[in-house]
Amino acid sequence: MSINQSKKVMDYKIHQLGVVVKDMDKTVAFLEKLGIGPFPTIETEVPSGKIKIGIFQQGDLQIELIQPLEGNTPHAKFLKEKGEGLHHVSYHVKDIEKELKKLEKIGVKVLERGEIFGVKYAYLDTQKQCGFILELGQWPES
Repeated sequence: MSINQSKKVMDYKIHQLGVVVKDMDKTVAFLEKLGIGPFPTIETEVPSGKIKIGIFQQGDLQIELIQPLEGNTPHAKFLKEKGEGLHHVSYHVKDIEKELKKLEKIGVKVLERGEIFGVKYAYLDTQKQCGFILELGQWPES
């Protein structure tokens, strides 16, 4: 069986790469010098604290920069344990509850879930298996 013929539990499209940074302003300034950006930023509350996010959209893919500000967020834990770097790969799903139930059946646990700006999200506990967190995101119907 080739890698492309393996049985899939997930059949989603990558929507976003999430990168944890220590200093949003410094990182954005450097990336924009390289022609990557702009990264409009906003501070927001998450279930476990407060973060600052900056998002750059290129085609169908977003690059999300995340700076922990307060609390014991998954991003703060990541920064403390690993330093800056790739935190999560996010997949767009139509029904997050349905997908989480499928993943639960094969033993995938949720690290954190919430809603930001109408987008429901769930970080999955996949760091030991693949080196980063998988995230599912459900956008409001438009």
